[in-house]
Parts: sequence; structure tokens; C-alpha cells
Amino acid sequence: MKLSAIFDESVAKIPGADLAQLKKARRVETVRRMWRGLVSQMFLDHTNSVFVFDKDGRREMHVYVDDSIFAAELNAQREIIKWRCLEEYGEAIDDFLIHVSRGHYKDQHPFAGPAHGPCAPEPCAQLTSEEEAQIACTASAIPDERLRKAFEKAMISDMRWKKSEKR
Repeated sequence: MKLSAIFDESVAKIPGADLAQLKKARRVETVRRMWRGLVSQMFLDHTNSVFVFDKDGRREMHVYVDDSIFAAELNAQREIIKWRCLEEYGEAIDDFLIHVSRGHYKDQHPFAGPAHGPCAPEPCAQLTSEEEAQIACTASAIPDERLRKAFEKAMISDMRWKKSEKR
């Protein structure tokens, strides 16, 4: 049985868990990981967002960049990116659309390297014993030990990151 199936089955047993939202978040992370593997850091530093979805029976990839120069460069590499996407990730992209971001979206750089600042707030906040107990209690509903430990680790990292961000 695939780990993702075990994960979905286990999460469905957690009270209040939204499996649809978790699947969407997992897909977003898959697309982001794929984009990181497809282009150089130069393009990542100027990418505002990337989406891959099906529309009218075709698979579309939409990439938003902060400057038209990078849009033009991506356009020149369009077919190579589509080919690599299929070869390396098994994603057959029918339409590769490039957009220049506008407004406040232009300042968002989720893929940026160190030049745009740290990827996560530093230092990472510590959790209280009550927060750790809450995580352990939530994760206890997961019967698979390996998945439960991975889930706890992810929840701890997420909560520490969110607490650091609020500082």
C-alpha cells in the first residue's frame, strides 16, 4: 500500500481534519518541488507562483514572474521545460502560459534564494509542553507508527515555524 494512501486513510480518522485541503496542499508542494527542479535559481528568484491544473481536457502550467525579461527568457525555454516536465516528473503539459505579475503579487518570491532573505524565520521557536502534548494527542489517532511519527514531526515543524513567524 502506498504511503499516501495510508496517510489519507489515517488523516480521515482525525476529528476535524480536512482531507481535501491536505490533498490540495500536497499537490501545491509537488508542483513547487517540480518547478524548483525544472529551472535555475535565477528564474526561481523571480518566480511569484506556479500552478498546474486541467482545463477543458488539457493540462496547463501557469507561471507568474515579476519582470517581463524573465517571462521572455522562460518563453524561449518553453518547449524544453515542457519536455523535462514529462521526462523527469511524468507531467505532460499541454499549455505552458507565462504571466507577468501585477500589484502586491509582484513582491512575493516563495522560491527565492538567500538574496531575497531567509527561507524560514530564525531562530525557530520552541513549543510548550502543552503544545507538544496536543500534537501527540492528535497524532495518536494514526494507527501506523511510521506515519504517526512523520505526522508528529511535520506538525511540530509547522507549529514552530508559525510561532517564529509571529515574533
